[in-house]
This record gives sequence, structure tokens and C-alpha cells, in this order.
Amino acid sequence: MLDSFFFDTAARLPDAPALWVDAQLLSYRTLAEQADRVADGLQRLTSDIVPAREGDTPACLLFAHRSAAAYGGLLGILASGHAYVPLGAHFPPERNAAIARRSGARVLLVDRDCATRLAELQPLLDPAIRIVAIESLLAAEQAVAVPDAPQRVVHARRTCADLAYVLFTSGTTGVPKGVKVTHANATAYMRSQVAVDPAAANARYSQAFDLTFDLSVHDMFVCWANAGCLYVPPSSDPLTLFAFVRQHALTHWGSVPSTAAFIQQFRKLKPDVFPSLRMTMFCGEALPTSLAQAWALAAPHSRIRNLYGPTEATIACMRFEVERPALARSTDAVVPLGWSLPGEETLVVDAQGEPVADGEKGELLLAGAQLAAGYISDNPADHAKFFDRVYAGRTARRWYRTGDLASVSASHGMRFHGRTDSQVKIRGHRIETQEVEHALRLASGALMVAVIPWPRDATGMANGLVGFVTGTARDDVTILAACRQQLPLYAVPSRVVRLDAFPVNANGKIDRNALLGHCPQTVARVAQPG
Repeated sequence: MLDSFFFDTAARLPDAPALWVDAQLLSYRTLAEQADRVADGLQRLTSDIVPAREGDTPACLLFAHRSAAAYGGLLGILASGHAYVPLGAHFPPERNAAIARRSGARVLLVDRDCATRLAELQPLLDPAIRIVAIESLLAAEQAVAVPDAPQRVVHARRTCADLAYVLFTSGTTGVPKGVKVTHANATAYMRSQVAVDPAAANARYSQAFDLTFDLSVHDMFVCWANAGCLYVPPSSDPLTLFAFVRQHALTHWGSVPSTAAFIQQFRKLKPDVFPSLRMTMFCGEALPTSLAQAWALAAPHSRIRNLYGPTEATIACMRFEVERPALARSTDAVVPLGWSLPGEETLVVDAQGEPVADGEKGELLLAGAQLAAGYISDNPADHAKFFDRVYAGRTARRWYRTGDLASVSASHGMRFHGRTDSQVKIRGHRIETQEVEHALRLASGALMVAVIPWPRDATGMANGLVGFVTGTARDDVTILAACRQQLPLYAVPSRVVRLDAFPVNANGKIDRNALLGHCPQTVARVAQPG
């Protein structure tokens, strides 16, 4: 079980520090006691609830954010035999309500901070959902105290096929779809991570991700499996994170590349600013080589690891270990994805689903023990992303279509080339915006780049592209001239917009919808070359 990675450590090292949050330092003993109190109370509260279908894992909504109660609540939900379904502390109430409806959960656990947001959310929820304050479960008299060696006396009987968590992502129909991750999926991932990231003395792990982002699972359970202490910063603001790492001398860092790029943009990513770091994990976006080079100087004692994997493949299914000598010589725009984790399989196929030769681009397929159980979705197109097929030379029968464009390199494993479904048409020509971003990054030398199809006509069809850049001294004429050297004219951005900082969402990724507000109302026609 996923939570066993925590409770096994709590049994061995009950007095070791497990969690720093909100200026509190909790031992494994204390956090295990809180989790068992939540598990005990949740089992009592749900003893009369019958699952909609026999064999279904009951779900429990978790509305909590950056608090001790949030982490005790999450562990308690798992120990009680429920799957946790996190709601976003900063999501619009309508989105959280949609997640609640789709999940089928009958109970919502809320911490003190998020309780202040219930006034907006509660009227949108099914009246049958039971709302319980986590703090009330922690204070309950009937809760079972944890002895010196915590015993999981209140934990439910479960199997590895039960769901551990359900994370909701944007759906193509406008309704969030839930990715169902089992304990078997999660433990397969954890075993591969523990094998390459063994326990180290006084390890202090960052936890910069919201619980709605699956990379939070990596941070929590890799840390606790290795008897480390999880450090939760008060916010995910990049400058706050920068100071937090230095203040607490963290040894393990995990973030999306955009977070590091923002730190670099504010001229904080200087040589040796993170001397305490021993391991850096980037995931969730393509990792620019220039950013990896800057990080290697800023954290001179840290290994740097680029992970790849959609939520449907349980956090990450490929890994590339960044070696400093090779990094210094690299001319690639982004760091490769690398090779599959143990037990995982990959394949690159053409539009007909047939394997392509090494070096050729195609859609990346994933398979293996980490592949999620499927979706909570009414959209048949979502379910079609999981399919059964036997490929020569592969053992897997069940595959997932990622929509990512990739190719196989003998020297670097898998390489990322963008998306297969970000295609736009301009004057009849097909354009992948990631290809334009790649060219814009090379042409501008910018710290961050993005390309938005704009303007659009009344039917929603794009008439051009706008490029966004931060942190470059090159002028627009030079940038666009360089783009014309790499792209057909119809794919060259009509203009470049410079921003002091890119808007980001709760997980630190570029908020492309917000970029639309910075698009110019009129766009000049691109001059013909010559």
C-alpha cells in the first residue's frame, strides 16, 4: 500500500522528524498518530455508507492546503481504505464542485484554512456529502493513541488493486476527468524511486506542489520511504521557494522547470546559491538545457534528474540523469527524457499505430505496472487513450496514448518534440506551436518563451501566432529574422511580446489562457524576406 512507505518508517523511527509545515516540526510518531485518528474517525463516519458498486474503492474528498491537518488527513484517508480526491484550495468553487460530483465521494474532509472557503463551495455540493473538519477528528476522544512503535490497528483491509487516489485534470469536453491510480500503480513507482534515491542522513525534501498535482505524491512518499523530513513552504511563489531552500538547507528539491526559470529571471540563480542540495528533480515540462546548465552551477553538489510522465503513468515513467560534462557540451534546446523506469515500456508509433524506426518522430505510447486504472469520464475519446494491443518485442498488452511527439535516440533514450494535438492551422498550413517555441527559444536566447495562436476569427480559427519572451537582450528584428531561418514564413510569429514575468497557475506552470490577455489587439503582418 502507498501509505505503508510512511507507516513502515514510523514504526522503525518514530522519533525522527517527518514534517515541517506552518512553523511546526512533527515527528513520525506524531504524524502517524494524527493519521490513525483520522482513519479511525473516517471509518466510524462511513460505516453505514454502501458503495455504489460492489468492489469499488470508496472515495474521500480532501479540501486542505499546506497544513499539518492536510498531511495527516491524506494519510488517514488512505489508512481507512478510501482513495483520496484532492480539491484545489484556489480552484473556482464550480470546478471543485464538478470534481466532487464526478468522484462519487460521500465525505469531504476539510482543514481549518479551507473551511473559510466552504461558504462558496457547499451550496454547489450534493447535500448528502458529509463535511467533516479534520481538526475535529484529531481531537476526538475515541481516537486510538499510537504507542511507541505505531501499530496500524485501525487500518482497513485492502488490496493492491484498490484505488489510492484520483486526480482530476482538464477534459476536452470542458468537464474534468479523473485519473484513477491504484496502490499497485503507486507502489511500482515508489520501488523504482527508492532504488535510485536511497535514504540519506538528515535528508530534507521540498514539497512545493499542491496536493492536486501528482508530483506531490513523489515528494511525500519518496521522502517518507527514505526516512526524510518533508518541508512545506508557505507558498509556491518562486522567490519564496528560493529563500525557503536556503533558510532550511534543503537537500532534495523538486519542481517544474518554470519555477526554476522564474528564479533565474529574477537573477537569483547564481553560482553556489544552493550548496545544501544533493538531489534535484525536474518534471512536468520540457527542461531547457540552458536552465539545467544554470542550475548545475547554482547547486554544485546536486545530482540533476529530468523525469517524464503523465498522470496516467503515475507521476513519471522515464528518467534522464543529467551529467555535467555532457551538459556543458550540449547543443540541444531541451534535456532528453531518457530511459524507462524498471517495469515500464515505451514505444513510438506513427499515425496508424505502427512502430517507427529509431530517430523517427511519432506518438509516444506507454505501458507497464504504473499505468493507471483508467478515467472517471463520460467522454469515449478519453477512454480510447487506453487500448489493448500486442507489439513485437514488448511484453505489455495494455497501452496509453500520450499525445506527445517523441523519438528514440541510442545515446540519450527518448527525446521530446512537443505535442501531437497542439496543432493549429493558419492559411491551410499545419503548425505545431512547440516547434515554433523551440525556434523562438533558440532565436531569442530568452529565459522563458511561449507561443499563442492569435488573433482568431469569429469561428475560432487562428490567423497568426504571437511569441512571448522574458529575459532577453536581443531585439525583435533579430529574433524574428532568426526564426525565419528555422521556420516556414507562415509559422513565424507575427510579433514578439516582452513580459517582465509570465503568469503561472497553482502548480507553477505557464498559464497560457492568461497570456491571451497580453495579446495585442492588432498584429502586424510578417514582412516577406528580402
